Amino acid sequence: MTARRAPGLQARPDASPVDQLLHVMHTVKSARFSAAERFERKHSISVFALSMVSLYFVGLSVWQAIYGAGLSEPANRLVTLVSIMSSICTLVLALIDSMNDYKIKAHHMHGCALSVNDLLQELRMLQTNDLAVVQDFRRRYNEVVRSCPFNHARVDYLLARAERSDRWETKAWARLRYLIDIYGLYGACLLSPPLVLLLFA
Repeated sequence: MTARRAPGLQARPDASPVDQLLHVMHTVKSARFSAAERFERKHSISVFALSMVSLYFVGLSVWQAIYGAGLSEPANRLVTLVSIMSSICTLVLALIDSMNDYKIKAHHMHGCALSVNDLLQELRMLQTNDLAVVQDFRRRYNEVVRSCPFNHARVDYLLARAERSDRWETKAWARLRYLIDIYGLYGACLLSPPLVLLLFA
């Protein structure tokens, strides 16, 4: 179950069982804290983007109703096109927001990360290589992971792994992918209607 939910988290093959477990727990803890933060940010930007795109649609429709008679035919068609784009973006963002309860997901991820962190700190304080103790911690860790109804994404895992890397390129690339995952779609929906209006006006 652990391998299925968090692939690629194993430590060096020559590491001791306790070191391997510590490595896995640290990576999962970091990935789930990153996932919680990512969901919180997605919730905030989704509310903002949906509000702004709805404002585009309503504002353009009102403006066209009032001043449309004084516009040329090409300009009128352009405003209609941008208004339709805004309405489509509004629909898409509303569907995405309704299908992804980011606040609930963030809550579960943060709670799971805290539980894994508690186990991690407890195991570090014991400083033991007793296989029975390590196996008990592994069982408790698996129970914590299974109890979370959601899993972190690969982008969260890559960011957690990059934070332990000494290469700035790895960190920068992981952070860029993380930010694109959060802001990419919403940024495109926010920027596309005004850009089309400005470029073809």
